[in-house]
Amino acid sequence: MKANSIIKQLFILLVLVSCKNNEEHNTIVDASSKEVTTIHLVAQDWPGTEPKPYDMPVLKGLDHLAFNTSSNLLLDGNDLVLGIELADESLAIPLTYMEGFEVANLQLQEKNYLLTWCPLVGSAKLFKDQSNTKMAGFDFGFALMDNNLLMVDRQTQTVWNQLSNKAIHGQRKGETLQLEPSIQTTWQFWKDKHPDTKVLINTDTTNAIFPSEVFKEPIYTQWQPSDGRYFDNGKHDISNLGLGIEIADTSVFFPLNALYKNQSPVEYTLANTTMTIHFNVEGLTAWATNSKGELMPSTLAYNWAWKDFYPETTWFSSGKKHSYD
Repeated sequence: MKANSIIKQLFILLVLVSCKNNEEHNTIVDASSKEVTTIHLVAQDWPGTEPKPYDMPVLKGLDHLAFNTSSNLLLDGNDLVLGIELADESLAIPLTYMEGFEVANLQLQEKNYLLTWCPLVGSAKLFKDQSNTKMAGFDFGFALMDNNLLMVDRQTQTVWNQLSNKAIHGQRKGETLQLEPSIQTTWQFWKDKHPDTKVLINTDTTNAIFPSEVFKEPIYTQWQPSDGRYFDNGKHDISNLGLGIEIADTSVFFPLNALYKNQSPVEYTLANTTMTIHFNVEGLTAWATNSKGELMPSTLAYNWAWKDFYPETTWFSSGKKHSYD
């Protein structure tokens, strides 16, 4: 590879930004001596910009997450985790350890999964990897669609969008990833709910895509709604946070604000599916269970982001349904 080509690729990596808003970062990427793979598509190269034809760099996603004890980790009770309930155990994945990466591949009970975290839309999601190749995995797409994270599957180089769960470019365009049930909440809430939980982290943080983001202070701390006013640490407008659910091409969004004002849990029917929506203010969270009490796939996200990807969604408010406007 020619020297000027290497310099050009490194320059591209250095000027791009992470999936963040209203923050500036000195991003350093270890591109090593290997040529950076790019995919030509229409996407945002910067948060808040218009999509354009762009050669998106593709950087390697995490592959080696390991179990650890919470006593060894840099965790505060208000730190966010993605909680997963399996058949015979529960897991917590601290998002503190995902800040510098945003895309990770993991294997649980001999099944392959994709873990994603996009701070810009306030959403962590777990998908089942349905590829035929064992641990084929996903990588990080250094671009955005509607200010949301993009992932690239290694098997076909298809580009997927995190919040819509859909393939937007490549061989599998139009297909949908299988969203798995999980709860995005605080470490304290999850630990109280699952005292025997295991913790899964990336033990090697030396190759972070965004090194400056590793082990930063918590994304958001307390969320304390009181007569319509909210308190946060100034980094994210958590008053806009809510729970989104999609079933059979229909969707509904439950603002945490509205759930706080209503008696929780709330029973709701969407696409002939009756569910119960649970809310916990201390845990900064909401989640859904079906008629059997089983956890359902859902997404914690900001209302503006959910509206962008689900413009026809139903908006929950004071126990009634009406369109978002």
